[in-house]
Amino acid sequence: MVSKIKRQLASLPTLAKAALLLLTLLLLLAAILLPIFLIPRHRREPLPPATPPGDNCSTAANGGAVAFDFSPFLVKYRTGCVHRMDGTERVPAGVDAATGVASKDVVIDPDTGLSARMYLPPPAAAGKTKEDDDLLPVLVFYHGGAFVIMSPFEPKYHAYLNALVARARVVAVSVDYRLAPEHPLPAAYDDSWAALNWVIRNAGAGPEPWLWDRGNLSRLFLAGDSAGANIVHNMAMRAGNGSTLDRGAAIRGILLLDPYFWGKRPVGAETTDPATRRQYEVTWSFVCAGRYGIDDPRIDPLATPPAELRRLACSRVAVTVSGLDDFEARGKAYVAALNGSGWGGEIVQYETAGERHVYFLDAPASPKSAKELAFAAGYLSRE
Repeated sequence: MVSKIKRQLASLPTLAKAALLLLTLLLLLAAILLPIFLIPRHRREPLPPATPPGDNCSTAANGGAVAFDFSPFLVKYRTGCVHRMDGTERVPAGVDAATGVASKDVVIDPDTGLSARMYLPPPAAAGKTKEDDDLLPVLVFYHGGAFVIMSPFEPKYHAYLNALVARARVVAVSVDYRLAPEHPLPAAYDDSWAALNWVIRNAGAGPEPWLWDRGNLSRLFLAGDSAGANIVHNMAMRAGNGSTLDRGAAIRGILLLDPYFWGKRPVGAETTDPATRRQYEVTWSFVCAGRYGIDDPRIDPLATPPAELRRLACSRVAVTVSGLDDFEARGKAYVAALNGSGWGGEIVQYETAGERHVYFLDAPASPKSAKELAFAAGYLSRE
């Protein structure tokens, strides 16, 4: 049989032999490529940014040699390794099922790793006016976490921003600034300023569509909780002390949620316990690598001369305080100092009795949390 086939092939014209060879090669190539196209390819969902450096420390590997214990937030070992005990969990962006708010992650500065999570509310519900879907207030949000933990991608902050954006109907940018101790202050302040100007540039001229198409730059707000509230105050002070915002933008208002302020001497009903006061002083020194004292205006706005404090670059200020919070008294003193400085804007103070520091993040469904959320949303959405 084989010899017969060989004789038949030998008797074929040269052109026919070439055609047969080409057909054989094509069939062989098809056999190789066909499975590649038939095997289903799975779409990989985008992941949130990587976890902060140093979260894989091992106590055994470090021999228990602790350089600084900032429990319950982190431990830094003498090797330089940093183990974070909270704030490292991350959830992806997307469309929130409960609120309809859409979110996405953006890179602001690839050189420093500065990034953010953006939020956009869903279209206005039926029965709302056309204005509800016109240009929206722009909110720049700075998360808390003592300058050492948390991120915009952490589940509690992601849920809070979804709820706030849905209620206030703002386009929001939640900033992922660099954390201490790997990046001690002023890194967080510098990142926050860079992010604020990135938002302003994109809202004014693009190309980021959520800001360019939907953001109203004349209604620019800054908000943050705890250390994030500290950042908000310092951004408004920087804008008023000669550091001009891009495009000549102006901050309409700032919202400070349980702000992280402290100082050497107690104010009001602030604790006088030496150990507690010393601990806050030591941890502040840790996050700024000893660059600023506890009486520096960055941590203690009451140390700011009235002539400088009145330069706070916004026309509206809202401050929330919680009754069981160590920082409550200084938050109230901040309101009084701003009022007494000659600053000409509008200031409002919101108090929640019987609650601890930033309680609304841990218990978002509580009646008090819902009430404070309504206050914050109303402040941001009011003309």
